[in-house]
Amino acid sequence: MTKEDKQRVIGKVVAINSDRFSVELLSGLDNFNVSGFDDIHYFAQLNSYVIIPYQNYYIVAEVSGVREKDLNVPFSNPTDQILSKIQAGKFLEVLPIGTIKANQENILNFDFGVSVYPTLYSDVLYIKEEELDTIFKTNKVKEKSCQGNEECKNGNCQCKDKYVSLSIGKSTIFPDYDVKIDIDKFFGSHSATLGNTGSGKSCTIASMLQTLYKFNDYSATGSTFVFFDVNGEYRQAFSKIGEVNNSIEVKNFSIDEITESEKGKVEHFILPHWFLNIDEWALLLQASERTQLPILRNALALAVLLSKDESGNDSITKTKNHILATCITQILRDESSSPSKKDRIKSILQKFNTEKINLSIQCSTERVVIQGSQTLESTLENCLFIHFGEMKGIQYIHDYLEQKDDEGNFVLLANDFSLPPYQPNQKFTFSKLEEALDIAILFEESYGNRQIRDYCSSLMTRFKSVKDRGDFNFLTKNETGKEYSDFVNQFFGIGDKKKKSQISTIDLNSANDEAVEVISCVLSRMIFEKLRTAKNRNEYPVNLVLEEAHRYISTDSGKVFGDANRIFERIAKEGRKYGLFLLVSSQRPSELSKTVLSQCSNFVVHRIQNPEDLSHIRQITPHISETILRRMPSIPTQHALIFGHAVNLPTTFKVNNADPKPKSDNNEISKNWFREKDFEIEF
Repeated sequence: MTKEDKQRVIGKVVAINSDRFSVELLSGLDNFNVSGFDDIHYFAQLNSYVIIPYQNYYIVAEVSGVREKDLNVPFSNPTDQILSKIQAGKFLEVLPIGTIKANQENILNFDFGVSVYPTLYSDVLYIKEEELDTIFKTNKVKEKSCQGNEECKNGNCQCKDKYVSLSIGKSTIFPDYDVKIDIDKFFGSHSATLGNTGSGKSCTIASMLQTLYKFNDYSATGSTFVFFDVNGEYRQAFSKIGEVNNSIEVKNFSIDEITESEKGKVEHFILPHWFLNIDEWALLLQASERTQLPILRNALALAVLLSKDESGNDSITKTKNHILATCITQILRDESSSPSKKDRIKSILQKFNTEKINLSIQCSTERVVIQGSQTLESTLENCLFIHFGEMKGIQYIHDYLEQKDDEGNFVLLANDFSLPPYQPNQKFTFSKLEEALDIAILFEESYGNRQIRDYCSSLMTRFKSVKDRGDFNFLTKNETGKEYSDFVNQFFGIGDKKKKSQISTIDLNSANDEAVEVISCVLSRMIFEKLRTAKNRNEYPVNLVLEEAHRYISTDSGKVFGDANRIFERIAKEGRKYGLFLLVSSQRPSELSKTVLSQCSNFVVHRIQNPEDLSHIRQITPHISETILRRMPSIPTQHALIFGHAVNLPTTFKVNNADPKPKSDNNEISKNWFREKDFEIEF
């Protein structure tokens, strides 16, 4: 034992059991602290640590209990009793957790587990900050960014530093000790921030990033954080980051209309509806799998087709002609009345038509006889003329639509026809989709399925509801928009093939649950697909911050878009391979997807009092102890318990102050209640 070690002895091991030691403190340590050569050291707090020198290493033990042993001294008066208590023996109950050893380079390393126990009366020492860093594996704050270069190996390295650990707060057990997380293990895996409302979750996340982006020496310009800000909190929290570090840029989006004061600071968020894949459309419109989904798939393909310019595109022209010819001939053959047939055909051709099938096209060289000797040109519209309940030009229409060329092939009808598959990311308007749904149903009817229109009535109702609802304007009212790659790249912070911004916040404060679900699920899926197909795999890490995650990563099967959380479950299981990570924030862990939460490697837990939530955390994190669980209901505001891969051991800390704070301050009830009568209110 070194001379320095002798100066920090606080007691002796007096009892050794299979899982714990008893330590008797030196008689002079009345206040459970020692004034060391560098600082005052506290050593008798629960969950603090002590070390025991043994051979060439240290045994690390956690304090699990503090007690005293009364001396058998008779008391003549109360004063003697008090003095005796002061002189009583004081004991610590400690649990061995690991060892600290020096390697060949004399660098300390911590390993879990103790194979050899100390002997009786071994010295027990208070722990130093250096040893705490070793235990928590945060003794290295930064390192050279180019360690592999020959110059660096020779000691002539001029490279900038990169940070490998991040301070997130002060320990509640060891005064003034910075609690740090391993950057790779925290932001390079899925994490969860949990706690009751008002316990400080948003401030914790904001504080972490504010601290991260204060590093000017070698800025985290390659980072990407996308916030689904359902309460509109983070725009304020990140408003000054660019002032602190001009290498960092924040982009803010909002689904609300942008006011004059916000222009240049906030962009209007739109989600082009043609970016949705077939599964997302089915969820949005609640399409049944057996009957409605095939119609929806055909309608989406038709909507893309109908939105294209048919000039110069022979395949599009042939497809449109076949569909129109098939639908019209089927209407002409059904058993409905002639006026009904006429109205249906005119309605179709007024909505969409082709160069060869329209109301003005000449169906025949013969003239249509209307009344007696009165005749009209045999345009398709005139052929629909009804006289005494009879459609006068029906045969002309049949002959025209079913005409064949010299080789016996249909001219307008296709011999072998199949609808094109729906390919997302091709522009079409919502109005075209409405028309396409009618055509898809009509096309299905042309093949004898007479009940399909009734089966699809709920689909049409749902579509019209989404189309007309103002809260879906972000999806339905955009007739133009960015190309797919440009749209996704803006959330990667990419512009002109260069990394421009690091944080993107999407203000969803005014959105209802359905809108939040659609935006978060579709955008997350697009980002995931982008990373999966990236040329350089796993080089562009993205962290999705899911605020109030219980609203859209829910176990509630009753949600309209609820099944869409499968994308988050897939990201939770596969995202790490491609550099996509989740930071889940929620006040109700029991309502979150078990799959997502079980894949989280790190947990920052604020105060949680609900027994159901505590039990849920216990189920999905098998490594958590009952001791840790018992701490959670009593954690103060702005304090948290962190455990997981990013920290070696669970520890409680006071979160660094966020400046500015997220827009989530507690309401000052007494201030807002007690006012002058008839005070003015502005909403």
